[in-house]
Amino acid sequence: MSLTVQNKMKKIFIVFGLISFLGVNLLSADALKNSLNNILNTNDSSSGMVNLNGVNINGKPKRKIRKRPTFKSRSGKTVIGHYDDGKSVLKKEADKYIKKVTKGKIKDIDRLPKKQRLIVLKDLQKMYTIKHFKSRSATAVVATVNGREIHKKEADTFLSSVTAGQVKDFDRLPKKQRLILIKDLAKPILLKEAADKNVTDIEKETIFKQIWVEKQKVKIDVSNDEMLALYEIKKSKTLAANPQAQIPAYISLGNTLKNEILEKKMMDNLMKDVNITVNLDTNVSIETSDSNESLDKIPNTKETE
Repeated sequence: MSLTVQNKMKKIFIVFGLISFLGVNLLSADALKNSLNNILNTNDSSSGMVNLNGVNINGKPKRKIRKRPTFKSRSGKTVIGHYDDGKSVLKKEADKYIKKVTKGKIKDIDRLPKKQRLIVLKDLQKMYTIKHFKSRSATAVVATVNGREIHKKEADTFLSSVTAGQVKDFDRLPKKQRLILIKDLAKPILLKEAADKNVTDIEKETIFKQIWVEKQKVKIDVSNDEMLALYEIKKSKTLAANPQAQIPAYISLGNTLKNEILEKKMMDNLMKDVNITVNLDTNVSIETSDSNESLDKIPNTKETE
């Protein structure tokens, strides 16, 4: 094929392509024109348009403001709780208490969180209990320990002793402290029961004697001069019996000397002003009130056969 023929064919293809391109564009332009005409001719033009109300000029969407729920307070006559005796707690009582303790800053209990409302109710309960407190009689049974009744008078006496007289009424204690006090009060009762079951009368007597002796020792004073005098007496007697005897040092015999003096003083106190009757036989009896009088000073008596 010659060069001239080739050039002619290229020109034909270029012309055909331009015609096709223009045809497509013309068709597209007509479709766009028809679409816009339809939108403009529609009665409700907003249905076919994009809503741009939520977009501001700075490109940030408008914030939706949520309205807070309107606060509604209950009336003052609303029952918000109950006291221990079943009486109702009215809201106006709580409001009055809150206003007082907050110095007027808060006047409505409904504006408090739930936990703080409970605290207010507990405070009101304490105040109500103090105001309407009634103590039981001294003969009232406040507890039983293994069937043994504990009367309020016992509990009051024990409470006064452990608190040095600061608290004297068992009923004024909270429930937990009452239980603790009763447990402490029950200990000697349980010990006595255990002793009655496991300790003989002779053992009890020995224990009581020891307790009595210890109490007397606290009351009786023993001076150094008394102990030294007793030491010299013992020393003299020992040397008189055996001049070669070794006498222990005074300081090593301190406790022994003190206990001996204590025992003598305790016996003297026991025998003081004691009225003793000695029966020598069925027909004769002699009485004496002198605790230090020995039997050899008692007048001779005639015994009958």
